[in-house]
Amino acid sequence: MSSVSNLTWSAKPLSAEEAATVAIRDAILSGRLVPGQRLAQAELAAQLGVSRIPLRDALRRLDGDLVTIDGRRGCWVTSLEVSEIEEIYEIRIVLESRCASLAVSGLSDTEALHLFGLSEEMDRMQSNGHSGYSARRAFYAELYSHAHRPRMRGLILQLRDNVGRYHVLKDVRHSVDAHEQLRRHIMDRNPDRAAEVVVAHLEETRDDLLAMMTQDGPVATSNTEES
Repeated sequence: MSSVSNLTWSAKPLSAEEAATVAIRDAILSGRLVPGQRLAQAELAAQLGVSRIPLRDALRRLDGDLVTIDGRRGCWVTSLEVSEIEEIYEIRIVLESRCASLAVSGLSDTEALHLFGLSEEMDRMQSNGHSGYSARRAFYAELYSHAHRPRMRGLILQLRDNVGRYHVLKDVRHSVDAHEQLRRHIMDRNPDRAAEVVVAHLEETRDDLLAMMTQDGPVATSNTEES
């Protein structure tokens, strides 16, 4: 099993359950634990330096999202079918275009400049795998926070994580041109154009990911839930 122990821990004290949740989520999103890979609880607990109880609770936190737990077959990293990825993008397009419009319309000068800087950092990290994904997530998390729709934002980030790990594993490139357009509309406070860019960008990245999955096949592992 790939290691999940090489992490930078939060400065805020975490319980054993919280720390294990962060570690497992990070390992999945970075591609160190791949879709379909079995999660042996004894081995995970030893790697993370926690007992079985907080580890089990951490896995339950992730169950139904990044992890699948079956009482008979055990626990594994959740895999997504092509149809599920298509549905996730369908939902994201609706939610993210709305969130972008709401956010951009109410930005202050300081907030717009901060987002501009995060977006530039996102482009600088473009080719850095999981670090690039983390930079993109940080930008969009900050942008959508200005929509003042915390439930919508939370769902968007969850859906982004669900498919974002496939972008890391398949090394899907993101359009710098789209990011430049979005920066311009943020600085101009143009919510309609910002929403249009978000929709077009999501459609492009969806199509690129699905094309790669069709060409290369699903992410393979020798430790799938079917083994």
